[in-house]
Amino acid sequence: MKNLSFFAIALTLLCTFSNTGFAQDMTSKNMATIKAAYDALNRKDWATFAAMCAPGYTDLNVGSAPAVGVEAAIGLYKQFQTAFPDFMIKINEIVPAGPARYLLRVTVSGTNTGPFMMLPATGKSMKFDDVDVVELDKNSKAISHAITNTGEPLRQIGYGSMMNPNTQAVIAIYEKFGQGDVPGILANCADNVIFDIQDRVFDTHGRMFKGKAEVGKFFGELAGKIKYSKFLPVRFVADGDDVFVLIEIEAKNLATGGNYTSLYTHHFKVTNGKVTYFRGID
Repeated sequence: MKNLSFFAIALTLLCTFSNTGFAQDMTSKNMATIKAAYDALNRKDWATFAAMCAPGYTDLNVGSAPAVGVEAAIGLYKQFQTAFPDFMIKINEIVPAGPARYLLRVTVSGTNTGPFMMLPATGKSMKFDDVDVVELDKNSKAISHAITNTGEPLRQIGYGSMMNPNTQAVIAIYEKFGQGDVPGILANCADNVIFDIQDRVFDTHGRMFKGKAEVGKFFGELAGKIKYSKFLPVRFVADGDDVFVLIEIEAKNLATGGNYTSLYTHHFKVTNGKVTYFRGID
């Protein structure tokens, strides 16, 4: 019995040491994968980065929703690399926070010399410390990545208002407008929406359109009067439900055939994700 007890204790200790060693090996392997993935991003080596990610990889970065899938995440990082050609993430420390979850203390830097999220470059630099959260699967493939301070890059280059959820609702309207999708625009408006139009090319006097039906007719009339060759939001300012936007435009007056440029001022009110009021001034 004594011999049996001794062997039982020895077997328990052996299993404990084996499991501990296995866990240490996995931690080392996972940390090596994380370092290699960040290095690939800094070098713009998208193929290497993709090879280190699981098929269902998700990335929560700048923006209101995560990028789902490796290709979507790479598309997001390509936007960063275009907007910040010197974009760099420096890993300062990696700390295990679970069986396959790691916290990274990082420093992010770059200079905004290219367009980003529909916005022109400001020429401003960003540099901030952040905490990233990375999770891996049993094969040491990354399954998710999230930054903690999602709004800091935009804040440091002067576009902090972009993180207001109402700004995102306005951007959705502009995207639908660029696609000529009037039903899509109306779907993002409240039933009692009001459009107050002060555009001298559209009409010599101000016009008011009330409700979705009238607003739909406004877009039909607009298409028959003005053809835009440039429609570029250059500045967003958000305060609660109010979102103000400056738009640089180049367009043709279809009635006269003349080309012109202008700076529009747009004022949106957004309630519960729906546009309730819009005022456009040329």
